[in-house]
Amino acid sequence: MRHTLLIMCVGVGLSACEDSSTPSIQGETMPAHLLTASEYNTTVQDLLGTPSRPADFFPAVSASEFDANVGVLSTLSSVQREALFNAASDVVEEAFKSPELTSRLVTCMPASDTDTTCARTLVTSLGRRAFRRSLDAEEVDAYLNTYRSARTTLEMGHVEAVAHVLRVMLSSPSFFLRIERPGKGKEPIEPAALASRLSYLLWGSMPDDTLLDAAERGELDDDAALRAMTDRMLDDPRGQRFVSRFLGQWLGTVRLSSHNVDPTRFRQWTPTVATAVEGQANTFLSGFVTGTTPWSELFSAPHPASAAVQPLLAADPSTLKRRGFLTLPAYLTLSSHSDRTSPTSRAKGVITSLFCTDMTPPPGVVTELPANEGGTSPKTVRERLEAHRRNPACSGCHNMLDPIGLSLENFDAVGRYRTQDEGQPIDASGTYQGTSFTEVSGLMPLLAADPRLGTCAPHKLFSFAMRRSLDEADYLRAEKLAETWKAGTFRELLHEIVVSPAFRGHTEEAP
Repeated sequence: MRHTLLIMCVGVGLSACEDSSTPSIQGETMPAHLLTASEYNTTVQDLLGTPSRPADFFPAVSASEFDANVGVLSTLSSVQREALFNAASDVVEEAFKSPELTSRLVTCMPASDTDTTCARTLVTSLGRRAFRRSLDAEEVDAYLNTYRSARTTLEMGHVEAVAHVLRVMLSSPSFFLRIERPGKGKEPIEPAALASRLSYLLWGSMPDDTLLDAAERGELDDDAALRAMTDRMLDDPRGQRFVSRFLGQWLGTVRLSSHNVDPTRFRQWTPTVATAVEGQANTFLSGFVTGTTPWSELFSAPHPASAAVQPLLAADPSTLKRRGFLTLPAYLTLSSHSDRTSPTSRAKGVITSLFCTDMTPPPGVVTELPANEGGTSPKTVRERLEAHRRNPACSGCHNMLDPIGLSLENFDAVGRYRTQDEGQPIDASGTYQGTSFTEVSGLMPLLAADPRLGTCAPHKLFSFAMRRSLDEADYLRAEKLAETWKAGTFRELLHEIVVSPAFRGHTEEAP
């Protein structure tokens, strides 16, 4: 194990490992933190070209919202370090089994056994990509010595020695940790650190050469250039990762693949349909990021057509025009139990996730709706909620939640349209903030007009971008962003965030 730890500390110094339990914060640099499982996987894939997902098997770590992993160094165990070391070995071995990938990684051959010009070129280029920054001179020398030792002491050929160097690089904290270094002069953080902030925000992965080159030329200092770079990255196929990593985690669509549906009650829910439902939701959400749909239309935007989703829409009456996020089969399924709907969960998805309003129940309050008692006259969900709401400890929250949740009762636990619950006609009417409606289409304009829709999203995205829970000053910054953004597209909101002093690492007074 000692040998393993020594290898893992190459490039950052032993002090980075010896003091890893208390990562320091210098100025506005982010605390050093582990790549998330998804970030590790995509970084390995982009760096080596392999389809590997080794982080899927890493030991679980505690994480804050959006699994940011900030502060996780305090719990980095020997088991986790060993998993990182083994993953580095496995993914490099897989890449070098492929002649095509090997030729992409080993782009030159030495003129002789004593020639190190090619090796220096490879150490410099591969290290820059793996560490998301240019290597210092001493780092280049250290990895060049690793190459020489592989050739002489370990008697490896050139390609095998390059693979050995890559294994050591991927075992270094400079690879598997996000480590931001302070900038020089007036730069709050290194230009490469800003490039990494941008790439892990938009792509969940390492910067490409275009982004690193622009950063090192100082081009990201310019607001217009930073916005243009953001557009380039969103328009890249990798820009779709932002949809699943931010909106998918925030709104829960990433959980669809693991959501449990009772197959005996909902035979239309097949693996093919489940995949299509998730794809439809991602396409819908993409419109707010890479398209021109403003966030203010979240409850009214049309659904993308999907032939594979049709089994869930077959019972829709001709008068029903499904629009908006809440009537997507994805949302209706995720906010249900495996065997029945959950009006409370459906409403909480709006109030807590979309409106950022805390709905934590008082201690000791039962939050689960009691099961139906059976008998000859089982009660509908509305009837059971009405009985539940008679409890004064429950009425406060349920008076807010029930009108929203019950408005969606015409859709079952996988989003199919229905007209009855327990043999009784469904009543989807209610009152929201003093205005009555008869069914969900009447509720949608009321939800769209709620100002919390436009203020919650900037709070969520600012937290995601900065890798931290918001403090009082951050809340003020997010409120200012909301005023400027006015619930437009997420591209427009990203433009404002990436040029903000906080994202660039500047120390600033709260607005």
